[in-house]
Amino acid sequence: MNEQRSQRFKLGVFVLAGTAVLLLILYVMGSRKEMFSRSVTVHAEFREVGGLRAGNNVRYAGINVGIVDAIEIVNDTTVLVTMQISSENTAHIRTNAMASIGTDGLIGNKLVNLLPGEGAGEPITNESMLQSIPTLDTEAMLSTLERTNQNLAVITDDLRKFSARMADPDNLLGSLTDPEMGRILQDAVGQLHTAAVNAKSLTNGVNELVTDVQQGKGALGVLLADEHAQNEMRLTLERLRSSADTLGSAIGNVERFTQNLESEDGLARLLTNDSTLTNDVRRMMVRLDTTTLLLNEDLRALQRNFLLRKYFKEKEKR
Repeated sequence: MNEQRSQRFKLGVFVLAGTAVLLLILYVMGSRKEMFSRSVTVHAEFREVGGLRAGNNVRYAGINVGIVDAIEIVNDTTVLVTMQISSENTAHIRTNAMASIGTDGLIGNKLVNLLPGEGAGEPITNESMLQSIPTLDTEAMLSTLERTNQNLAVITDDLRKFSARMADPDNLLGSLTDPEMGRILQDAVGQLHTAAVNAKSLTNGVNELVTDVQQGKGALGVLLADEHAQNEMRLTLERLRSSADTLGSAIGNVERFTQNLESEDGLARLLTNDSTLTNDVRRMMVRLDTTTLLLNEDLRALQRNFLLRKYFKEKEKR
C-alpha cells in the first residue's frame, strides 16, 4: 500500500515537472515569436534577402521589435518579407522607415533592420508597406577583399623584386645610387641647363632681329621697309649687270683682236697697211676706256651704298 502511494507520488511529481517544463518552453517560444502579444503586420520588398528566414528578428534602433513572419517570392526580381511588429513599438516606427537585411553580429543569423526615414511620417498600421534598402552582399564584399589581397600580394612581390634590382650594383638602377654616377648625372644636368640658357639667349636674339626688321631698323630692315631704298638697290644692281655685260663684250673683242694679231693674215698686218681700220681700232679702244670708267663709277657707287659699305670696308681691312 505504501509502495503504491510512493509510485503515485513520484508519477505526480514527474507529471507536474513535465507540465512545468512544457509551459516554460511554450512561454519562451511565445515570447520570442510574439505569440502572446498583440502585433501589427507590415511588409517590405527586397531584390534578394541573403538567407533570411521566417522567425528571424526585426530590429529598430538596435532593439528587437518583432519577427519575420513569412517570406514570399513575388517574381524573379522581388521577394516580399512579412513582419510582425509588437503593438507597443508601432508608435515609434513611421511609415517612411527604411528596411534592410543585416546580420546579427559578424557571422550570426540574418535579420531585418528598420531605420528611421527622412522627414515626418505617420505611425505604421496593419498591412503597411515599408521601403527597402539594397542589401550589402557579405560574400561579394569578402570576394572583393580577397581579390584586393591578391593584388596587394602581387604588388608586394613586384616591390621586393624592384628593391633587389636597386640593391644590385651591376644593374642600371643600382648604378644610380653610386656617388660617381650621381656626380656624372649632376654634371650632365648642368650642361643641359647651360645649353637651354644658350638656346634661350639665341632665340631672344633672333626675336630681336626679327623685331628690328619688322620695325625697319638696320640695313635689312630699311631694305625691306623702305621702297625708295629697294628701288635704289634695284637700279644699282641693274647698272652693275649692264656694266658687267659691256665689260664682258669688250673682253671678248680684245681676245678676238689678240687672236687676229697672232695670225699671219691678222690685224697687225692690216693696221700697218689700212688707215681706216686703224681709226676703227682707235675708236674701239676709246669705247673700252669709257666703259671702264663707267664700271669704276658704278663700283664706287656700290661702295658708298649703305647696304654694301660695311662689306667693302671689311674687304679693305683684309
